[in-house]
Amino acid sequence: MKELKRILTRIREGRLKEITGELLWMYGYVRRYWLLIGFYVLLGASGSLLGLGTSLVSRDLVDAITGVNSMEILRVVATYVGVGVSQIFINAVKSRLSLKVRLKVINEIRGDIYEQVLRTNWESLARYRSGDLLYRVNADAGTVANTILTFLPNVVTTLISFGGAFLIMMRNDPWMALIALLGAPISFLTSRHSARKMRDFQRDNLDVASDRTVFDQETFQNLQFIKAFGMLDRVMEKFHRIQRETVDLSLKQNKFQQSMMIVTSLVGQAVGYACYGFAAFRLWQGRISYGDMTMFVSMASSLRGSFSSILGLMPMVIRAGLSAERIMEITSLPRDSMEDQEAAAAILERSRETGVFVHMDQVDFAYEEEKWVYQEASFRAEPGEIVALIGPSGQGKTTTLNLILGLYHPQRGRITIGNPGGDSLRASSSTRCMFSYIPQGNTMFSGTIAENLRMVKPEATDQELRGALEAACAWDFVEKLEEGMDTEVRERGTRFSEGQKQRLSIARALLAGAPVLILDEATSALDVATERRVLRQIIKKEPNRTVIVAAHRPSVFSMCSRVYQVGERRIREVDEEGIRQFLEAF
Repeated sequence: MKELKRILTRIREGRLKEITGELLWMYGYVRRYWLLIGFYVLLGASGSLLGLGTSLVSRDLVDAITGVNSMEILRVVATYVGVGVSQIFINAVKSRLSLKVRLKVINEIRGDIYEQVLRTNWESLARYRSGDLLYRVNADAGTVANTILTFLPNVVTTLISFGGAFLIMMRNDPWMALIALLGAPISFLTSRHSARKMRDFQRDNLDVASDRTVFDQETFQNLQFIKAFGMLDRVMEKFHRIQRETVDLSLKQNKFQQSMMIVTSLVGQAVGYACYGFAAFRLWQGRISYGDMTMFVSMASSLRGSFSSILGLMPMVIRAGLSAERIMEITSLPRDSMEDQEAAAAILERSRETGVFVHMDQVDFAYEEEKWVYQEASFRAEPGEIVALIGPSGQGKTTTLNLILGLYHPQRGRITIGNPGGDSLRASSSTRCMFSYIPQGNTMFSGTIAENLRMVKPEATDQELRGALEAACAWDFVEKLEEGMDTEVRERGTRFSEGQKQRLSIARALLAGAPVLILDEATSALDVATERRVLRQIIKKEPNRTVIVAAHRPSVFSMCSRVYQVGERRIREVDEEGIRQFLEAF
């Protein structure tokens, strides 16, 4: 009754459904790679069979040497040597082939999970810290892939060893087989208690490891800020605190594991002594030979070891299940919808002649229910126009740009992108091909200037790169560099000034050749003259290009067709007087 009550409790708590879901998710990958995994199983099974064969040959060898079967000594020695040498070569081949299979399966599974995460809807994914996502994609995915590849082969090889040893012992002496299994019930009950505790420990370990990855990543990303504010001591204090938490958790887990190990080891030791004593008693009675005794002791040890190995797979399954749960949490999030991809491509093709408009009509948006960024907001940007968004920080300028890009979706209203007099689509993942986007902050990557630019157009020629740099007013400093466009940018563009990085980012956006260019405070580090020159050249280069600018500086506003103020839960078009009032207020 207690067992039934416990099962029902687990069902009520949803644990059984949760664990089943994790196993089914992993089984999906097992089905995908069943041929490779099956091959991996065969390799493992060959090793187990050779191990059993070695025990049998050892018995014949001992019997031959002790005179029980001396006529067969040459054949037995030759067989023993042959099995040993074969095992060396088979293990070498198995190790090589296993590595190839392992690398292929692990890389493909990790790549599949990585792609799923990248294609996840940004609005849903933005709730997670990048370091946590990094740990899930790398460490958790690696754990799942390793388990998928090794669990089934380990189970099969262990069962072969267990079943083979048990059958051989039952055939020769059933009592010895039963004695060897005496510790199984105790080990089984101990492992059940251990499994529940281990799941809790593993969950805590994953959380701590993920937090540590987040902390390390953020520390190195913001090292300049940390040094500038003299925060090294505080950062190191937090680092050591995380280390202490990791150590304390590891010691606590180890203490529990050691207590369980002591119990199972004592039981195993007692069973081992019983097996050895019973075999010695049989030998003293003259009912078995020295070879039989050697085989019995070896098989009894194999039997206990195989059973322990089966139970030992439990921590692997627990950790893989928790890692699968963490990955499923991300991969089950909504994906970017690409259902309008063909229609978007057609609009993009026609934009070379007509350009692309961006319209926002009666849009309501809130990050949290009833906490509106704005309501009934409208906005228009037509081909050939520069349209500005102004407003205090945190009032919705960047949010508006994210809505236009389809990264977020309004609760009500409509955002459309299309050709004047032609087709249009709602803003979505599919319509992002119409945009070149320069966000706030630094978006330079490790590599050369040319490699950074070619991220948006891999086939671009050097002449095209130079044209984009000239249009962004960046060529004047790039050509003076010793290696020109092949100069290393370094991580986050640390070798360049903020203004230079902004101009390189603008050049990359222009190279993409999209009909709509979005600049989110992307000229804030430029002097007024350079800023105006960049904007003029952007329009000159592509007269039909639509430019949307989020900015504070009046130098931009004088070049704009329209200016919209974002704030007080609305977007409204403002004239020169409205701009003046805004500038005076902020």
